[in-house]
Amino acid sequence: MTSMTLASRRQTKIRGHAVMKWIQIAAGALAASFAVSYAVAAELEAQLGQPVAKSGRAADSSAPAFSAPPRRPTAKLGKTLTGLDAAPASGRGVRGAAQSQVYARAARSVVLVVTDESLGSGALITADGQIVTNLHVVKGATRIAVAFKPAVEGVSVGKADLRRATLLKVDEVADLALLKVEEVPPGVQPLPLGDSTHLQVGADVNAIGHPVGETWTYTRGVVSQIRRAYGWKADGKVQHEATVIQTQTPINPGNSGGPLLDDQGAIVGINSFVDTETQGVNFAVSVEDVKSFLARDHDRTVTPQKAERCEWKDISVEDWTKPPPGKLYLIDTDCDGEADSALLAPKSKRDPAVLMRDENGTGRYDTLYFDKDHDGHPEWALYDTDGDGQPDLRGDFRPGEDEPYRWEKISG
Repeated sequence: MTSMTLASRRQTKIRGHAVMKWIQIAAGALAASFAVSYAVAAELEAQLGQPVAKSGRAADSSAPAFSAPPRRPTAKLGKTLTGLDAAPASGRGVRGAAQSQVYARAARSVVLVVTDESLGSGALITADGQIVTNLHVVKGATRIAVAFKPAVEGVSVGKADLRRATLLKVDEVADLALLKVEEVPPGVQPLPLGDSTHLQVGADVNAIGHPVGETWTYTRGVVSQIRRAYGWKADGKVQHEATVIQTQTPINPGNSGGPLLDDQGAIVGINSFVDTETQGVNFAVSVEDVKSFLARDHDRTVTPQKAERCEWKDISVEDWTKPPPGKLYLIDTDCDGEADSALLAPKSKRDPAVLMRDENGTGRYDTLYFDKDHDGHPEWALYDTDGDGQPDLRGDFRPGEDEPYRWEKISG
């Protein structure tokens, strides 16, 4: 696993799209409390799942303020691991019957990923040999190999156990990579992809990986928080962003790329980085980001230099004649010359300003941030996490905070 520096973690560029089905959230009470008419709510909701607008009718100098999130403290993620030590397959850390069952079902589907310069972990997700891991585990490698856990517990892994792996595609934004091996050992089954949107703070989670070369080590912990649109930096230059699961599950260098599992043995995240300045704070990229990555038929890359120099660049504005009428500012946040977000500034201050964003990189709006008092800070947000064009998660913000303090699932 390569070295990673977590500098300026931030809740990156607010994103979203028009969303609202207040009747599904809390009947008429919420609609009344936020003074948003049903016509406005319905029109905003209709924007969910719509393609991101790329250009407007006329150039404009500036859009109304919508505050950028603050930068966060720096941290480091371990040292670079080189070579392959034939460490015993221990399964250490397994405590009780339930945990033993998770380990027994999943361990042989967790692979050891080895390159010329590093090692990490990976999770088998298809019967034909597809493996998901972190990009930083294999980035820049000229040769990639994986080893499956021996059928007999405690047998050491050697170079003869390595199988050549091919890199199929990458996601630089979410720090994910997809590998492929030609043959899977008999009896080894792929791990199912779970649903992290149903994961609760305080829930038990499990990890299997190869911390500091100690192969197939099991650890268990709890979910501390789920953080959407979370940003972190790798090697001081690559800006990553994903929904991440913050856990107290002990992970170390060598765990990167391995699965975070629920108690049914389904993948809810990919263990990716730790904050060494705050003991016990570990992060896994959510399985929802993994699903988006697998559904994409192309690599997703970032240009760190541009993202570092430019965050908000207004490129056009047009009239918004739908409820609530106003101006729609199309904004280029990554400086590629095309709009990737839209800010609705209503004519009436009684209507909230709404920032629509594509948080999952699918080219369609999936999140709406609402600024009721027009101070540049959202009071609440609605999220379409499964891409069906309907809001299914709501977050509420306290004044001055850039992350929701409360989440509420919206039932359809």
